[in-house]
Amino acid sequence: MFGIDRPPNILDDREMRSPDEDEAIVRLADAVAPIGLTVVVPSSSDGEPVVPDAYLRLPDGHTLPLDIKRVSLLSSKELPNFVRNATTPAERSHAVPIVVASRITEDARAGLSRAGWSWLDLRGQLHLSAPGLFVHTNVVPAHDAPRGADPFAGRVGIEVAALMLLDPDKPARIRKLAQEVGRAPSSVSAAVSGMRAAGLVGVDNLPAIPELFWELASAWKPEAVDVAQIPTDDQSVNDALRVNRDDLARSGWALSDTHAAAAYGAPIAARADSPLDFYVQDPRVLRRAAKLLGTARSRADRAATLRAAPLGFVCHHRVGQGGSWPLADPLFVALDLAQDPGRGREVLDLWSPPRGHRRVW
Repeated sequence: MFGIDRPPNILDDREMRSPDEDEAIVRLADAVAPIGLTVVVPSSSDGEPVVPDAYLRLPDGHTLPLDIKRVSLLSSKELPNFVRNATTPAERSHAVPIVVASRITEDARAGLSRAGWSWLDLRGQLHLSAPGLFVHTNVVPAHDAPRGADPFAGRVGIEVAALMLLDPDKPARIRKLAQEVGRAPSSVSAAVSGMRAAGLVGVDNLPAIPELFWELASAWKPEAVDVAQIPTDDQSVNDALRVNRDDLARSGWALSDTHAAAAYGAPIAARADSPLDFYVQDPRVLRRAAKLLGTARSRADRAATLRAAPLGFVCHHRVGQGGSWPLADPLFVALDLAQDPGRGREVLDLWSPPRGHRRVW
């Protein structure tokens, strides 16, 4: 097998490993060979499991022991449990932990790196970090890895994924989605095809739950600004900023994140005087708000954080709450909570949205 040094009795030792472990070793070997590294598979003569899984031989001849894990998809949702449950046993404590996955979301990659893990995303990215070694590079994608362009590289994919998650029991219809997001059917078709190739949309055109949500959460990075005050009773300012607090029939500002989650009954505390989080219609409103309301001197001084809605639905379809600020749909509140890898993810684990809204996380 290219890139692997095998002892004569390696076939006997392969029986001591699971198929997933053996496959992961082969995948890693194929990925590192073109950059001058070699995976060396140890052998065992006493019938005991091989420890470590493999060695990484560097160009100078030194080797590093590897503890290799194989998963299909790793998102930030699964990351805490993965890292906790994949703790290496005492005899492997000196080994370099590395996960080989068909797909690793962007924020999960960052989380793995922070946790001291190396990783190989079979779509074509490798991160190796160990004493005396640091590699972060593109590699040749595995032949059966998810293909095609990243479906979330552009705004269309984000819009389409959000609409599919808003109604996850209905198959995607290209022309209907294109009409709702105001995009060309060909662009929407390409986005859906990319999601299907990535295993995020099934052959039945239904979204994969919760995988599509967590992939969308990784790409959910709306433009934002911290402002020094929120709109009050000045009608001219409210009109200029299209606030429309009391008119749900029109597009307007939508409360999100912590305060909205608390209003929906999520297990999260929100102090009445803590800063608010709103979605506004578009970047033009965002810039106008920064000018009229002033930008906060620091994050701690902000009265609110405003985010430009990545799609019109966010501000067109708000949920009223009896005279208080209208709420964003629970999906967008959940996407905001998902940006917090600590408390936000814990809240999502315990929160189901109110009746009439599907839990997709």
